Amino acid sequence: MATNHLDSESNLENGDSMSDTSRGRELAAQLAASHDTGVDVYDSDLYQPIPLDLPPVAGWKELPLTESGEPMVPLGPFSSHRDVFTSSIYYGEHGNSPYIRTENKLDGSLITMFAREAVATVLTHAQQLLPQAHRLIVLDSYRSLDVQQALYDHYYGALARLHDDWSSDELSAETQKYVSIPSTDESRPSPHNTGGSVDLAIFTLPSEIDARIVAIDLRLDEIDDQDDDDAYLLEMEKIGLIRRYADFLDFGTQFDHGGREAASNYFEVLGAQRALTDAEVLARDNRRLLYNVMTQVGMQPYEDEWWHFNSPQSQMGAQSAGLDRATYGGVELDSANTAHEQMRRMHRAGLIRMQEASMVQPGLQPHHFAGKVGMDPRHEALIDLNLKALSETGDPRLTSLPPAVIIEPTEESVA
Repeated sequence: MATNHLDSESNLENGDSMSDTSRGRELAAQLAASHDTGVDVYDSDLYQPIPLDLPPVAGWKELPLTESGEPMVPLGPFSSHRDVFTSSIYYGEHGNSPYIRTENKLDGSLITMFAREAVATVLTHAQQLLPQAHRLIVLDSYRSLDVQQALYDHYYGALARLHDDWSSDELSAETQKYVSIPSTDESRPSPHNTGGSVDLAIFTLPSEIDARIVAIDLRLDEIDDQDDDDAYLLEMEKIGLIRRYADFLDFGTQFDHGGREAASNYFEVLGAQRALTDAEVLARDNRRLLYNVMTQVGMQPYEDEWWHFNSPQSQMGAQSAGLDRATYGGVELDSANTAHEQMRRMHRAGLIRMQEASMVQPGLQPHHFAGKVGMDPRHEALIDLNLKALSETGDPRLTSLPPAVIIEPTEESVA
């Protein structure tokens, strides 16, 4: 969309007690009221317990793989899959990312979330299963090998400093619970390099804000020309509303927490051992919600990370689904996706420059940014359009989303 506008810049057996279930229902109702969603978010079909024994992924690298050729597509703003919001943690798109700081920048990181086309479609279906005013947010999807290597090296190194008595094989095995080893072997690609893995969570919106976003999406669907000025401003209004009002559900850990507490069924296991606190019940139920909507659309969970799900067409997903082969290999972005990524980068950089200049000298006009008076009227109109968009969204780096962490081990988790 709007490239020309942007170039200018379970049950008792699962350890679930009846008291915890009742308490979970009560807490969910309280949570709904506090978020002003106007609905009872507790739906038993969406809050079924996460199994204590999740499907194993051991041996996934040995599963036969035949690449299907299914295309990669962008998710989020200015794409045909804009209904799922995105916030690129590893690019440092927003201020909640530790990678926004210069010293933490990751070479090869992408601001755009890319995924296989079928994965993008099931994410839309998962979004539709959520209770009213609940929305998915994709934090990472397709990942370059450069980023994969940087994340692996960081975790491995931190783990080695904690356990200088561990062998390299022990360090690698523990590291790969949280960061797959980068692979250029076509027969065993890294999961995120296939476009078949996504890291995501859920946020809520106040009911009136959610209604406005629904109206925006309906209007965008009616606009034939997605390069239309109105379409661009609507998209920017939507982005600004989500960044300002999104309330991230509490899943019990931050995104990319590198310890056992991040396990999908951690609170199910803990609840089988002792009574959970109210905070733990809420975190457990939020994980259940994410697990149930994703598995209902066919995505496969990953035991060690509540946020990570795999397509059954990937090797890891196929293994946990009990399939005998996979069809998603490692891929590179094509020219269209590369162009989309470049557009997103230029757009963000341009808005940041305008925001910073406007803070220093309020009331700047388009010709101030172009550096000359009497510029091409079309160029002036585009800059003016972006200034209007900026007035809707504010600083593109600001967000209400909670901070993520740099993935690394904790002493307690690997003791």
